[in-house]
Amino acid sequence: MKTKEFLLATSGATVDGRTIDPKMLEEMASSYDPKTYGARLNIEHIRGISGDGPFRAYGDVLSLSTREVEVNFNGKAEKRTGLFGVLDVTPDAKKLNEANQKMFPSIEIEPNFCGKNFAYLVGCALTDSPASIATQRLQFNRSRPGNDTFASADAALLEFPDETTEEAGAGLMSSVGRFFDSLTAKFGGGTAPEQQQQQQQQQQPTPANPAQPAAFNVADLKPLFTELAKGISTDIGALRTEFRTEMDTFGVDLAKLKEEFEGTPARDLRPGRFNVQRTRSDGNADQYDGF
Repeated sequence: MKTKEFLLATSGATVDGRTIDPKMLEEMASSYDPKTYGARLNIEHIRGISGDGPFRAYGDVLSLSTREVEVNFNGKAEKRTGLFGVLDVTPDAKKLNEANQKMFPSIEIEPNFCGKNFAYLVGCALTDSPASIATQRLQFNRSRPGNDTFASADAALLEFPDETTEEAGAGLMSSVGRFFDSLTAKFGGGTAPEQQQQQQQQQQPTPANPAQPAAFNVADLKPLFTELAKGISTDIGALRTEFRTEMDTFGVDLAKLKEEFEGTPARDLRPGRFNVQRTRSDGNADQYDGF
């Protein structure tokens, strides 16, 4: 879902004593290209390791721009450079917004992007406590047709049809029966078994010639293979029940594992680095997180 353009940050002093250089905001607006590096939305600057946890991604930054804004300080207007952005948010972000939670943006700046000596927006958090002043609440654009609609692909559980062993056996035996009916019709002169039975009843029985063996009738095999199919179906049904039980157990174990990982922030486990959320191209980048 696409948002309206709104104020992400302003230049100058922040509420926590840091300073945002207006040049950085202008560089971010001019250089930002999602195809080069897309800034994603997170919650409170925490990147979770699970796509299902509360610290998953909540959307993307589509575009940036700057223009002059006025900030009110005790009745006195002060002009500052404002960084504006348009976001594409997920349904989960919209739900948070409707619940009046995580309403404000908080930008993440890389001051020396890829060693190119310009600032770049590498992330944006949804928060209730932004450091930058005069940021605007997140709002959704309902005026443009189609922008208030979204689609999601829900992960489907591994499920099996509720088919009993008897139903499975009946289906298999029916297939076997149709197979032998077709064979009988093919090798018995092109007539179906029911028609052959009627013809045999109408004809007078002739004595069998002891010197010649009785003619082979394909239809005689049908009861044998039908019984065989019934046994196979019973075995398949038992295996299906056993497999379903094992999958249910696996699902319970998986749910427990997800609970353990859900909400766990991402960590860099390399020696000497703890809870670093991403690799930096400049050693001074940490001071520009969370404006």
